[in-house]
This record gives sequence, C-alpha cells and structure tokens, in this order.
Amino acid sequence: MEEEKKAAAGVDWAEKAPAAPRRRSRKKSAAKGKPKKPAAPAEPKQQPAVSDTPETPAETAPAPLQVPEAPDAPQPDTVPVTLPEPPETASETAPAQPEAAEQPDPAEPAEAALPGAGTDETAAAEPAPEDAAAAEPEQPVPDADEGAANAPEDAPQEDSTEEDAPEEKARADTIARTAQLSIAQIMAGLADTPAEDTPDAPPAEPDSTEEDTEEEPADTLTQKLGRGVTGMLRWLLLVVLFVLVIACGGVAWLYHNATPDMLPQIKATFDGQELAPTAYKWHVPIVGSWLRRTYAETLNPTPAELALPVSGASPDLVVTPGGYSAQLTITDAAGESIYDGSATGFRSYRFAENGTYDAKLIVSTSGTPADEATVTGTETWQFRFTVSIKPSIQLATDSVAQGGVAAVRVGQTLGQDAPAIKTTLKNVGFVKAGSGWICYLPIPWNQKPGNIDLEVSADGYTETLSLSVRAGSFSYKDYSKTSQMAAPYIGEDDAPAAVSKLFATVDDKIQWSVGGFVQPFLDSFDTPLTYGMTEYAGRSYSERGTNYGYGGRTSTNVIIRPKNGKGSMIAPASGRVLLAKDLGGLYGNTLVIEHGAGLKSIFYGLASLEVKTGDTIKQGQLLGGCSKAVVAEMRIGTVPIDPLAVWRSRCDGLKLY
Repeated sequence: MEEEKKAAAGVDWAEKAPAAPRRRSRKKSAAKGKPKKPAAPAEPKQQPAVSDTPETPAETAPAPLQVPEAPDAPQPDTVPVTLPEPPETASETAPAQPEAAEQPDPAEPAEAALPGAGTDETAAAEPAPEDAAAAEPEQPVPDADEGAANAPEDAPQEDSTEEDAPEEKARADTIARTAQLSIAQIMAGLADTPAEDTPDAPPAEPDSTEEDTEEEPADTLTQKLGRGVTGMLRWLLLVVLFVLVIACGGVAWLYHNATPDMLPQIKATFDGQELAPTAYKWHVPIVGSWLRRTYAETLNPTPAELALPVSGASPDLVVTPGGYSAQLTITDAAGESIYDGSATGFRSYRFAENGTYDAKLIVSTSGTPADEATVTGTETWQFRFTVSIKPSIQLATDSVAQGGVAAVRVGQTLGQDAPAIKTTLKNVGFVKAGSGWICYLPIPWNQKPGNIDLEVSADGYTETLSLSVRAGSFSYKDYSKTSQMAAPYIGEDDAPAAVSKLFATVDDKIQWSVGGFVQPFLDSFDTPLTYGMTEYAGRSYSERGTNYGYGGRTSTNVIIRPKNGKGSMIAPASGRVLLAKDLGGLYGNTLVIEHGAGLKSIFYGLASLEVKTGDTIKQGQLLGGCSKAVVAEMRIGTVPIDPLAVWRSRCDGLKLY
C-alpha cells in the first residue's frame, strides 16, 4: 500500500475514473512477415470520471494521465516494459500481457491509452499482436488485469465484474493508474535512449538532421575560408557580368551615335583656289582611345586639275583650321619630286620654271594621351596645276628727257636668270633689286626725241614697252676765240684708259637705295660748264640764232669752281672706290666710285685724295680736297648722264630701286 500511495502522490490526477478492463483483438495480417506501415496515432480522448463509490479523502481518483510527447528521435518498433514485481502475498499471477502494439511514427510518438478505455478507437489504434510478433520477440506488457493480480493481499483475487465491491474496484483502478504512470515514465526515458536493434528488426533510418550533423567531422578553418572565398568569387563574377552587360549596351549606344557629323571639316586652298579632297580616313573616339569608329572613303581616284594656272613663283598654301599636320609632295612632268615637306616650309619655295605639276597634300592628326576625345586620322588632296608665271614689268616713267635715266622693273621670276631687254638704248642690263630685277636706261644728251621700244623677256614671257624721249633744256655759249672756251674740258670720249676699263664694272647692290644722292661740295661753287652745254667759237649771227653750226663742243659732265678757291669733296652716295689715283696731266688726282647697277661717280683734278682703291664709303664721307676746277661726271655703263639732276633729285628713274 505504501508504494501505491507514493506512486499516486507523484501524479496530479484531475479526476477519478473507474478502471475498465482492457480488451485486445488479435488479427493476423493477410501477408504475414511483411510489416505494416504504422498507423497515425489517434488523439486520446479524455474520459469523464465514472465512480461507483463515493469519494473518500484517502482515496481520491487522480487526474487523467497526460503523456508527454517524445522528442523527434527514432523510436523502436517494440518497447520492452518491466513492471515492478507484485507483492508476495498475491494469490495469483496476472495473465501475460498481450504483445506490444507497433509504435507510431517516430516523429510523433503516441500518447499512452487511458485506463479503462476499451472503446473501438483504442482498439483500432493498436496494431495486431501477430504483426508485432513477426517483427521482433514478444515482450510482456503490463495490463490493467495484471496490475490487479499483483495488488496487495487485502485486494480480492477475482475477476472484476460489475458486481465487485466498491473497495476492490478502487484498488484496481489505483493499480492500473500506477502501471500507466510507470509506462509513461519508461516511454519518456526511451525517447532519449533509443532501443537496441533486434536481429529480426530492420535498422531504423535516422530521421534527425542533427544526428547526421553530429556524425560528420567539424569543418576546419581552411575549409570555411575556402567556401567563403568561393562564394565571394561567385558574387564578384555575377557583378562583373552585370557590369559588362551594361557597359556593352552603353558602348553600342555610343558607337551608334558616332556619326559622320563628328568628322573634322578641313579646308585647303592653293594659290587662292579651293581644293576638293580625294580621300579620307578618320577614327572617331567611342570609349577613350582604345575603341574608335572608323570612317574611310575614296572620293576621287584621280588628281583634280585646278581651273586657273598658277601665276606666282611662290603660290600660297593655306589649311584651315590650324593645328593639323600638313605634308605636301610636288612632282614635275618627269615624275621627279621637286618638293617634299611641310606646308609651312612651302612658303619659302619658288618654282624654277613654268610647267605642269602634280601635288599631294595629306592633313593628319594623331592626338595626345592627355586629349583622348580627339578625332584622329588623315584627309588627302591630290591635284594637278600649271605654273604659268607672268612676271610684272613696269617703267618708272613713260617719258624721259635727254640726259636723264629710265628704269624698267621686273617682279619676282621663277628662275635665277636675269630678264633680258632689247632696245636701241645702251644699258648694263638687269640687276637684282629686292625680290625682283631692275634695269636703268641712260638717255644720251643727243638721243633723238621720240618713242623707243623696249622688249623685256622674263620666265619665257615677253612684253614690249614704249618709252618716250623728250629734248633736254640745254644751253650753249659762243666765243670769238677757241681759247676762251671753258677748261679743263674732258669730253665723252676723252676718258683715260684707266677709267674707261672700269665702265663695265657693275655691282648688284644698289647703294643709293638708302639716303639717295646729295651734291658733293659743302661750300658754294660755280658751274661754268654744265651737262649738255655746247660751246661755239666764231659762229655767225644766223648760226647763233638757230643754234646750229659746226665746230661746237657739248659737255657731258660739269666743271665745278669753288667760290673761295678751295673746298672739300664728299661722297654724294654710298659706294665702293674703284680707283683713287693720280693719273697726271689733264686728269690729275682721279677718283672713281661704283654706286651699284653700273652707276658711277667720276672726279678729275682733285687737290688731294682721302680714300684709296677698294674702300667702301658712306654718303657724306670726305673724299679729298678741291682745286681751282674739278670735273665731275656720272655714267651708267658708258653713257654719261646729268650729275646736277641726280644730285638735286630731279632724276625720276634713279628713284626706283
């Protein structure tokens, strides 16, 4: 009794229920030896408390047993149950417990059946004993009747019937509840400790993921790092693929929008004529400098011929806008290259002769690393042109008086050869003057007035000019005696040999181009004989009236007499001393100065010489001292001209240089 009280005290019974005898039905499976699938456990229904005897304080019926759910662990098909041994006073042994029913699904263990629950639902939830016996050996399971048999001695040892005494029923119910409590406790312990496999039972399949995890060895740090790196690489790969898709779409859009409107608009002109491009190849940047779209086209496979001939020896080549690199190549009719260089260097080039030429101009740009948005590439112009240069030819003046100077100027020519002139006037030819050429034509004092033709040829071009010669305003003198004529007199043909041989000397540099001419005497002087003056001796009155007669002499120079009897001679213009020497006799100290272009100053009869042959002198430089009379003469080549007109700036021809 003491054990029963202790067992009953450990359970919280909600209400007292009479114990009903358990009934088991044994059904054999149609297919013996094949285990049936366990049926889903049925939720036990709480039975209402039924008591045939009134409640007593000592024997209060316990509440229905709430069997706790077992954790998710594999459950064996059969559960061995060992009940406490009945007291020795038991008069009879309880019949053997029927075979244990199959356990429900391990994931959801079934609750123990309430005592006295002999309903059909309980019987249906329990599997047939034969099926359990086929799986493993039969284990004794305590039953309510067996509990009654093991009851204390004071309990009646006979089957429970409806006619039993109330005290006996109460004890039987107490023993049944105690057995059920023990079974519940054993089942709870089995939920934590799986039963050993029996030889006949198949191995239980693990159902817990936690057990699988515990069986596998723990991951090392290297394995964890490897998995982390692998995951990161996969993530990075997805990001890169996404970025590539977006970038490719953007590049495609940029490539589509790189239209020909973005190509450079370059204009090139040659000698004022616009050139048409024949081909181009440009690279438009799409993404920096590593992805570009190329536009290339050949517009004209043959060179384009310029409509107008080139009229200058150095035609202009202009490429706009600036900042591009321009390379020019020119070949002549024989296919030989006469120029190959930059467009800037072509500015100083001069064609040597007229003819037909082929040219190829390439304008390009390569860009810089700092400027990646620049369009790069080339544009080509091929053209053919004809050089037909007509040099400019002009006269300084159309009309020149006797003793004066006419000048013909020819502009820039192709070749280095000097132009040529054909005329009845004596001259020294053309000399270099600036970028062109110049020829001074001295008009003799006795040149017949009228028009004179001048035929000028340059670079294969010939032009005829007309020069008008008019009479000079010369004076004359009549003497009764020849001894009365002016002295010293040196005529046109009276020049000494030392001077005559210098008439052919011609310097190209025109020295008077700076400063012009001045008169060579600082002091006042008289001119008893001037250029073009004719002296007569013994003419009749009628001859004097008509200025006609024989025996007269005409001066081609000037006789100068200082008023104070002495003076200083200075250089009328810069030049080079060809002769500074005392020739003796009539000539005395003689000085010859070349001013350029064949124009010379000659002085006879100087009192002294302050320069020597070969000296280069400047305008106004002291040449020597004057005597009582000095003969001053100026010639271009062999033809004397009027010195006074030159010194006093009345010679228009010498103003052109």
